[in-house]
Order: sequence, then C-alpha cells, then structure tokens
Amino acid sequence: MMIKKYFIFLLIVCCCLQTKAQSFGEKTSIGFFGGVSKYEGSMPQTLTRGAAGINFRYEITDKLHIRFQFTATETGGGDSSLNNAANNGNDTRSQFYYFHTNINEFSLLPEYDFFNINAGAKFTPYIFAGIGYYNFKPYQIVENIRDNGTFRYQNVAMPKVENYSNWQMSIPLGIGIKYAISPNVILNAEGNYRFLTNPYIDNYSADKKNDKFYTFSLGISFRFSPIAAKESFGTGRRKRNCNCPPVY
Repeated sequence: MMIKKYFIFLLIVCCCLQTKAQSFGEKTSIGFFGGVSKYEGSMPQTLTRGAAGINFRYEITDKLHIRFQFTATETGGGDSSLNNAANNGNDTRSQFYYFHTNINEFSLLPEYDFFNINAGAKFTPYIFAGIGYYNFKPYQIVENIRDNGTFRYQNVAMPKVENYSNWQMSIPLGIGIKYAISPNVILNAEGNYRFLTNPYIDNYSADKKNDKFYTFSLGISFRFSPIAAKESFGTGRRKRNCNCPPVY
C-alpha cells in the first residue's frame, strides 16, 4: 500500500514538473528582426545603414514582458568642413572627414502591451525602455592599389580622439505595434531610440555632447511551446490541464 502511494506521489511530482516546464515554454518566445539605423551626433552628414538582431521575450504577465536582445548595426556620417588628417581620420581618398562605426549591443528591455493578445486582441501598441551595453569601433575605408593595378578596400580603425572605452552603456526606449498571426506567431514593427553616455560614436568630441543612434525594424517572434488558439483567443486566460492521475 505504501509503495502504491509512493508511486502515485512520484507521478504527481513528475506531472507538475512537466506542467511548469510547459508553462515556461508557453511564456517564452524567440524573435528575429531587421531594419535600418541612423546616427545622431556632431556630424551634419549622416548615413542610413542596416540593422539586425535576435531577442528572447518572457511574459511576466499577459501584458508585461521582459526582453533580452542583441542588435548588430553600423552607422556613419561625415563633415566636409573638417580636415580628415587633422581629426584622426585614416581615409587616403579624401581630405574631408567621415566615419563608419560598427555597433554590437546587448540590452534588457521591460515591455508593456496596451491590449492583451493572449485574451483575443489581434494587435496591440506597446512601449519599452531599459538598459543596454554595447561595443563600438569607428573606422574608415582605406583604398590601396594592388601590384596588378586593381583596388583593395580595407577597414582601418581610427586613432582614438581621446582615451575612451569601446564598451559603453546605453538607454534604449521606444514604441511599436504587434500583430498576432496566431497565438504563437507575432509580427511587430518598432522604433528604438538610444541615449548614449559618450560622444565618441563618430570619434569626434569637439562639442562634448553625447551621441545617439536609433533603429526602425520589422520582426517576427515564435513561442517556444505552442498554445492552442482556443486557449488564447477570446477566452481571456489559458486553460492548462496537467492530466495528473487521481489520488485516492
């Protein structure tokens, strides 16, 4: 009799552990996005460049989420009134100063949905703000001539205008809109503006004002453990049943 009760107890524990694992998967999603980025700083001429990344999102509640995100992008710009050589530039093709900067950012972003997609809403606007940590490397493109007369282009890091760290903090914040293809597949479009803590994205700090950059992106996310539409759309809650054996 004791063995039977012990066996039933183990079944219940295993079943409940499985349910918790499923619950974590239902609340967690992976997303991919791509778009464009642009720099805002000391240079009057700016370039639009591509941006892409991946994120993991966990639902704290149906409307409040936490997102861990990686973004890779490049930004650039220039000022034809500045002398390239006099401002630590490397470009051998032009006397005017311009730059490109690679940026790789990790960020943690609390996110709030205005409507509850899990309760049946097909779309919702959302807002987010958080903290980021990013690496950046300003460079210019140097044009060299090979022995056979063809050109070779090489990215060359600029000499630092000051002794700064290539790892810096950022404060991302933005808005977006989500559209639910299904309870498990969500499309989104968002704008993400970063307030930076340094003026060196362009490797130029005459005005000592901190630089900024922003991205506009389109993305898609997939829930780790799919949930049925009837458990999400139009019910207001998810019905979970662990199918545990009865206890006598």
